[in-house]
Amino acid sequence: MLNEDDLNRYSRQVIIPNFDEEGQEKLLSTKCLIIGAGGLGCPVALYASAAGFGYIEIWDEDNIDITNLNRQIGHQSKKIGRNKAENLASECLKINPNIHVNYKIKKFKKSTDIQKFDLIFDCSDNQDTKYTINALNHKFGKILISGSAIQLEGQLSIWKSGLNSKLPCYECVFPKTKIKSPVSNCREAGIIGPITGFIGSMQVNEAIKEIALKNYSSMAGYLFLYDGMSQNLEKIKLIKNDKCPTCSN
Repeated sequence: MLNEDDLNRYSRQVIIPNFDEEGQEKLLSTKCLIIGAGGLGCPVALYASAAGFGYIEIWDEDNIDITNLNRQIGHQSKKIGRNKAENLASECLKINPNIHVNYKIKKFKKSTDIQKFDLIFDCSDNQDTKYTINALNHKFGKILISGSAIQLEGQLSIWKSGLNSKLPCYECVFPKTKIKSPVSNCREAGIIGPITGFIGSMQVNEAIKEIALKNYSSMAGYLFLYDGMSQNLEKIKLIKNDKCPTCSN
């Protein structure tokens, strides 16, 4: 049951059709994990906090560097050198002190226990971590909302293969290969800040729809490609790989 403060804080959400008070109560009871506190993790954490996700945990072992500040909007110049997850957690609580926000200064591994979480935000910037997140997400049947961004382009996808065997997982679409992949991180290729903001906002938007909206058709099984140069957003239907080593068994 929402209290008076909740009704005031989230008033612009609860008046939305198919959302209402029940939708807000669902958000407040949701536990989400944010992997990465950088360009994507910052807008995801800040918007998730503002929306009222009741429990947020942020993981990142990196420290804030001056080169991060063109896009990682949860961090400031005076916080350079501080751990990203710790700093972002404190910024989230400034926005919404009524939720629980925790952080861990550690790397996401295959041994990570994600059972307590309802939803995972993949805001990482390397392929190995994405494959690990995908495998655990499928194993434990969670909702995974994955984002990526580089230069003036971004991607968004929702993965629910552990909840629906007909849906593809991340590895179905992006299979592992021994061939060295092209540059896929901001450090080497560059990034325009608003691209990460746009994709991060989309990640939280999809999370709110997945958790709180009634009569909602999930966007799981689609890949969204955003081109910041042409302002084009493309939606692609994905196919499950029946021989995928992660989700076909």
